[in-house]
Amino acid sequence: MRVAPSDRRDNCLNLRQFSLLVLLSAIWGSSFMFIRLTVGDFGAVPLTASRSLVGACTLLPLMLLSKQWLLFRRYWPQLLVVGLISTALPFTFLSISTQYTSAGFASILNALTPVFSALIAWLWLSETLSLAAIGGIALSFGGLVVMVFDRDTISASFPLLPVLAGIGATLMYGLTGNYTRKYLIGVPPLVVSAGSQVFASLALAPFAWWLWPAAPVPASSWVIAVMLGVLCTGVAYIIYFHLLATVGVARTVIVTYLAPVFALLWGFLFLAESPTPKMLIGAVAIMLGIGLTTYKKSGTSR
Repeated sequence: MRVAPSDRRDNCLNLRQFSLLVLLSAIWGSSFMFIRLTVGDFGAVPLTASRSLVGACTLLPLMLLSKQWLLFRRYWPQLLVVGLISTALPFTFLSISTQYTSAGFASILNALTPVFSALIAWLWLSETLSLAAIGGIALSFGGLVVMVFDRDTISASFPLLPVLAGIGATLMYGLTGNYTRKYLIGVPPLVVSAGSQVFASLALAPFAWWLWPAAPVPASSWVIAVMLGVLCTGVAYIIYFHLLATVGVARTVIVTYLAPVFALLWGFLFLAESPTPKMLIGAVAIMLGIGLTTYKKSGTSR
């Protein structure tokens, strides 16, 4: 994953950059609604495989047109790992989580990604955790504990299932960021994103075939699966990596705060989902924790 050499930006976001941040947040927030609408027809693994295949078909031609095929071939072992930890596993976990809870609940769990990223960087890459980051991690997990006891939102017979699945997804996303920083420095983001979707779809194919639903999948669910692949994966990745290169990590992380807001909004408007008091308390604690975990003093770079 390639980011700008320095993530420090002296100027404020312009209107176009801010609009892209909001657009990306709205797109990623909608993915939870789309999963909620269609996972019951596909099942978690077949839906993830279909989404990855569509994402690969969207991104791979762009990579080939940019003449980056040789890089794809050179780094295919690392891209295979990224495909598993950035797409195949977390997308499946998110589908499981969203199947048994609300879109907003799952999106709040997913917002824990920066917290797990900081923990993994500390454990694996020996990066230092500031006191603010330690406090932020503790606060975020406190919010998570509050949400675990939100029985009004969780519909699974084993209430911890959607929570553990959501945590598994964020853990994989946190691992992805650190893995790409260690093994894919300098590799163009289009190669990383296209490669991740290609290898995720290949890895999931046999499991999707084995778990494919016996009943025909409705056309409406196929349309949603295509939207997940094209819009929430292909287009979103292009916007995301563009923002990393132009505004830096420190400002792109704003998406972490905005995506759950949009997920809650879309869930309310289209799924008639209303956030519960425990969900809101947990969300506030997690967002404050993320703010502390990702906080950098003025004059430092991320």
